[in-house]
Amino acid sequence: MRRAVSIIIFGAAVLAGCGKPTPEEYWSRAAQARQSALKEMDTVRHEGAGVKLFEPVIENYTALLREYPATPQAEQALFALASLYNDYTGEYQKAIECFGQYVERYPDRAKTPVAMFLIGYIYNNQLGNLDSAMVAYERFLQRYPDHEMAESARFELNSLGKSPEELLPPDQPKKAGKTVAKNSAVS
Repeated sequence: MRRAVSIIIFGAAVLAGCGKPTPEEYWSRAAQARQSALKEMDTVRHEGAGVKLFEPVIENYTALLREYPATPQAEQALFALASLYNDYTGEYQKAIECFGQYVERYPDRAKTPVAMFLIGYIYNNQLGNLDSAMVAYERFLQRYPDHEMAESARFELNSLGKSPEELLPPDQPKKAGKTVAKNSAVS
């Protein structure tokens, strides 16, 4: 009998030690994997390298979100995952999806306006989807008209579909067939 109890206690202890990681452990693993990927990224310059290098980071963030969706670490992981897709892997549609989930799950957090703005920015500047960019920027401005990024959103809205040349100030006035350049020396 004693032996059976000892085996059960030992088995329970082993199983308890083999449990799933805590939110802190997932976050720590993701942070370590991210640092490794960033170091490696400096030496690798081929297309698609970011996706492969950041797989362990993505796996840990995703596991944290799946296993502990109501924790503070899940909020951080979701924003970090969206940023990672945008900044390092070039998976822009996934970035938009994650930023959108962030806005839905955390509507009153400090990073929510940034997530909303970045949805429009990615649609405009990465995907060239002007209609979706316009909708995203208008939603942002409707909700955050006085936010520090509102001026940038207005600029983005006003410049949708315009070439860089169209956004530059007009040429300087011409005198006697010659262009007067700013800061030019007159002899």
